[in-house]
Amino acid sequence: MAPVAPPPAAPSGKIVIPAKGSATPKTYVWMTDAKGHLVKVLASTAKSSFATLSEAQQTALAQQLIATNVTPTLTSLKSLWNKVVDGAIAEFKSGKQSTPWDVLKVVAKNTPINTGIISTYIKDYDPVTANAYLNNIALSIGFDVNNLTPEEKTDFAAKIKEAAGTSGKTTTKVINPKTGATETTVVPETFDPKLFTENWLWSKVNLTDVTKMPAKAITALSSVRQVLRGYGIDHLSPVEVNKLGVDLASGKTSIAAIQEQFLPEAIKNYPLLADRLKANPGTSVMQLASTAVGNIAKWLEIDPDTIDLTNPYLDKYLRPDGIAGKAPMPSMSDFINTLKLSPDAEKTSWANEAARSAATGLARAMGFGV
Repeated sequence: MAPVAPPPAAPSGKIVIPAKGSATPKTYVWMTDAKGHLVKVLASTAKSSFATLSEAQQTALAQQLIATNVTPTLTSLKSLWNKVVDGAIAEFKSGKQSTPWDVLKVVAKNTPINTGIISTYIKDYDPVTANAYLNNIALSIGFDVNNLTPEEKTDFAAKIKEAAGTSGKTTTKVINPKTGATETTVVPETFDPKLFTENWLWSKVNLTDVTKMPAKAITALSSVRQVLRGYGIDHLSPVEVNKLGVDLASGKTSIAAIQEQFLPEAIKNYPLLADRLKANPGTSVMQLASTAVGNIAKWLEIDPDTIDLTNPYLDKYLRPDGIAGKAPMPSMSDFINTLKLSPDAEKTSWANEAARSAATGLARAMGFGV
């Protein structure tokens, strides 16, 4: 006889029967209404509102996707929107009045800027994706996109779409006549959206207004001005100087190239330093004159950072007869004596102290009790 199966074990724990009419607890999220007021909205309603997001809001989502190396598509945009809504739900439950956009800002702030898709290629740039790329690249170089007109943004979207569409991976198959084998040649994707966008943005820089230049260019300008100051180049217009800064920031030139560009002029203007400038590439006139600058600062008690090649004492030391280069530079001891005996030295603390000491010594020698 077959064994009889044991009766099923009684369920452990207390069986709870849901009360009639009970429902899953509702979850809410804070959202901003059309008037800018915070309002409580059902989470499901917030997620379904993706279809009504403006182009600017979709661009903000696309920027975050690009920063994390994800191609902006309808699916990926919706997925990200659902995630930031979930983040806002958590904030709601913790008592904070954070909207999904507040959550997105925090996430973006903590995400390193990735200015280009590195593992996938976007072939069809719609306005949202184009603006997202534009905004991310602008952020990376410190360019204020608010300086661009709507027409310029439209122009960029059209141009990047065209450039991406004419580039791409190509595969060519040929039969080797000697072996009869089919050989495949693959030319990889050549379109670089990061480089394309950077070049487009740099072309839009306003060279006449430093306040509207990208932060990266403004930083580069200080390096350019240091080179020009070091070589005594003071005849360039502000636009020309700004262009050098933009070219340096955009990678079109380098500090070494700028130094090489103005070296012949420095050699011509400071003939007594010509051999030293040639023997020390990258070294400026100011650097070669550092000892003289230090003595001017010391004996005339002025800030060395305010001394440049237009300083009359330094200019007379470096080129006693101008650019003729016939009269030699004085020795450093003679130069120091010239500084000490100059009218500007009379106002210094050491000169006043020396005068007081001399007066006191004279008074004592004459028998005065001092």
